[in-house]
Amino acid sequence: MGVSQLAYIFVPMFFMTGMAISWAEEPPPMLSPLEILELIEANGDHAFAVAGADISIAQARLEQAKSALYPSLTLNSTGQIYRSTQKSNDNAEIYSALEVAKPIYDFGKKGVGIDAAGYDMEAAQQALITTKNAVLLEGLALFYNLHASELQLRAYNEIHASAYVRWDRAKEKYGQGRTGPIEVSEALMAVEKTRLDYYSERTLNVRYRMRLEELINQSLPEELISPPLPPEKPPHEADREEFIKLVMQRNPEIIALLKQAKAKGLRRSAITSTPSVEAFGNVGHSSREISGRNEYSVGARMSWKVFDGGLKWAQRNQLAAEESRINAHMELKRRQLRRKAHFALMNRADVFQSVISARAELDYTQKKMLRRQQLYSLERVTDLGRAMVENTQAEAALIRATGAYQLESASIAMLLGDHPSKGLEDNYLISVMGPEKVPNEGYVPKSGSGFGQDDQNMINKNTK
Repeated sequence: MGVSQLAYIFVPMFFMTGMAISWAEEPPPMLSPLEILELIEANGDHAFAVAGADISIAQARLEQAKSALYPSLTLNSTGQIYRSTQKSNDNAEIYSALEVAKPIYDFGKKGVGIDAAGYDMEAAQQALITTKNAVLLEGLALFYNLHASELQLRAYNEIHASAYVRWDRAKEKYGQGRTGPIEVSEALMAVEKTRLDYYSERTLNVRYRMRLEELINQSLPEELISPPLPPEKPPHEADREEFIKLVMQRNPEIIALLKQAKAKGLRRSAITSTPSVEAFGNVGHSSREISGRNEYSVGARMSWKVFDGGLKWAQRNQLAAEESRINAHMELKRRQLRRKAHFALMNRADVFQSVISARAELDYTQKKMLRRQQLYSLERVTDLGRAMVENTQAEAALIRATGAYQLESASIAMLLGDHPSKGLEDNYLISVMGPEKVPNEGYVPKSGSGFGQDDQNMINKNTK
């Protein structure tokens, strides 16, 4: 038996021994999907900075609008040199005055400004919810992609090792005159292609890891050995039309646009040609003695800008156009959300079927690898063939399917304005919409594979 044959036999055995040793050692602490979301929310401020700044701006505008209701204190001081028509030894004067003014009535314009700033604040808060949820969903996707990439990287390593052994064998056969240079070249081509696949997946793995570590602000274990478990229960079959209605009522993007439109409408209504009245009191002192000058005064002042050259008319038109643009955007968003909500429920059912399919594939590859190991132990075959590779790839496929299911579930919660972690709960939709199920229409393929389903004895059609 040649060195290449021994290498091909002992490579998988060494790999399995290493796995056994790694399992025997104390594993590093692993993170669950919920813990990943908590860490991102606690440490991902840099990803929410823009939306957070928008809230600060809206808060400042609200405080600015409220400040207009409070009294204002003004201090004026004037120094001048003059020449009087009256005979006087002085030709300089310093005059100072202190005035307190308090708005009394302006036909509701300041109150409307405060309400509009409040709506802007609420819109910014809804935008922050949308931004946070998008980053959390990205982190959740990275978590599952990284787990799947770890297994895919292992599979590519196994494939490359197998290709390298085949190339080594081809060179031995060529030296013995049992094959030609074309076969050796073909085997070498397979080595380099599988090496490229491994390098590409390794780069992707590093990209997933770096971004996730950036979001959670801590390092991940070098080897992820505890992949998340797939879902066991099928998803709740909710009424799609009722779900769409609920999305239209609770979606943060729609709510933010509604608040923005209300703010624009209020600001437009506040631009009117009406007077404003304020109370005032002032006291002054001058270094120049002039008869008839008031030492203090109190009273009320009305100001009314009768003509402004069309400025208010132009401002109202601008705000009306901005409100119209927001309403148009809101209508487009409603249509997009209707489609998105409709297919969110369907996609989740589809990806649950992909979980079932992946579990069936993993069951098949495990049995296939077990049989190959038995044949190998009986010395009826000289290697494990592709059984180990196919099993590793099936494990990666199951993690991808599990991740896709959990991402769809989290997206459903996000559509309703809830935290993505809510969507990972088994009974989330039941708690939101009630336990009523909607039967499938038309032909239903036979299911009941035993992987999360219990309808082996049910008929294939649901009839009304």
